[in-house]
Amino acid sequence: MGISRILLLKGTIWTSAAFAVAQLLRLVTNVVLARLLAPQLFGVMQIFYSLRTGADLLTDVGMGQNIIYNKNAEEPDFYNTAWTINVIRGVLLWFLFCAVSFYVASFYQSEILRLVMPIASVTFVLGSLSSMSPFLLQKRMQYNTLTKFEISVGALSSLAPIVIAYFSPTVWALVFGSIAGTTISMIASHLILPNVRQKLFISSLYAKQILSFGKWIFASSIIYFLSTNFDRLYLAKLITFDLLGVYGVARTFSELVSGFVLRIGSNVIFPFISSHSNMPRAELRVQLLPIRMKFLLLSGLGLSLFAALADLVIEILYDQRYHAASWMLPILITGAWFSILANLNDSTLLGLGKPHYSAFGNGAKFAFLIVGLTVGVSRFGILGGVVVVAAADIWRYFPLLVGQIREQFSFARQDLLTTVIVFGLIALWEWLRWTAGFHTSFSSLPI
Repeated sequence: MGISRILLLKGTIWTSAAFAVAQLLRLVTNVVLARLLAPQLFGVMQIFYSLRTGADLLTDVGMGQNIIYNKNAEEPDFYNTAWTINVIRGVLLWFLFCAVSFYVASFYQSEILRLVMPIASVTFVLGSLSSMSPFLLQKRMQYNTLTKFEISVGALSSLAPIVIAYFSPTVWALVFGSIAGTTISMIASHLILPNVRQKLFISSLYAKQILSFGKWIFASSIIYFLSTNFDRLYLAKLITFDLLGVYGVARTFSELVSGFVLRIGSNVIFPFISSHSNMPRAELRVQLLPIRMKFLLLSGLGLSLFAALADLVIEILYDQRYHAASWMLPILITGAWFSILANLNDSTLLGLGKPHYSAFGNGAKFAFLIVGLTVGVSRFGILGGVVVVAAADIWRYFPLLVGQIREQFSFARQDLLTTVIVFGLIALWEWLRWTAGFHTSFSSLPI
């Protein structure tokens, strides 16, 4: 039995289109806000965003993954149980942020955080009220409807912080812009599948299924948060909020390519492999090999060009206050290649119903960050910290590789070959740029 390559291609195209538009909107919003707001305000919000992401992940039991993976997900009792658990979680998180706001503000010596956290964390409640419909669309692989939903929501959500910042260039533009965006997304989620009506209901049977599958998602999410946000929280105590805001800009750009693969993995690869779980693994792997190779080569080509031009992008789009990001970005983008490989392999294992390898991978990455950032920043300053962050996903990759080998679903040779090709392309573009008299993207490193 062959796989549906047309379905896989259509899913990738629709998801790519949605991601491209979303990132374009995000870029435009970021650039406009950077013109209107001071870097210090972004630095303050970096702390809140990191803590919000952490709280989200630390209490995550994989509602979306459960909907996509579970065969009973189309039953109203199942998705209403998932929605009810999510609502309870959202309300509790809001209360938690209200309670700890004073201590966080004192720790980071930022009085404004005492007000920002209780108000901005209303997004927990608003987000938890969102329908399970987008996840049902992923399960059904109705990518065209999902893409239209994401683009519409993204466009409307991008306008809110810009309009507010124009009239009030303060941190509250970012706070109320986030609240407005979450509200728009929540309302729209209830409109895309009219036959899905959410109500408060808990089935003990389905709750057990959700929590059973979600226990490894929960463990993985905890370590994922620590491994992806530890750098921001750690650096926030060592550098100024201005420099932290600049670092946040560089991180935002560096996550474009790896975020694209993460979106493809969660929206296409995970539900696709899950839906082909009855197919022999060896046969499925063989049929995926050429498709995966083409995808990695295209992603690698884009990443290598981006790495070679990254500093110019910052200098063109941002004013002098943000130009320190121009030396950070090429390093972070180069390291993003390993994020691409890890994200793709993580989604593959999740599709096979093996989420625990993700926890091991993120654990290895976090351990490296703890040691690496401590040594790197103390010896080489912010440059050492950026290099450590860029290299962190190498350590995440290997536990995932072990998992794929154990599940007899490994793509190790393909990963090695494409890695050699990508780094060769980066070296080629840098050499061509240097011979043309434009130096290299690494020429402004603070060595």
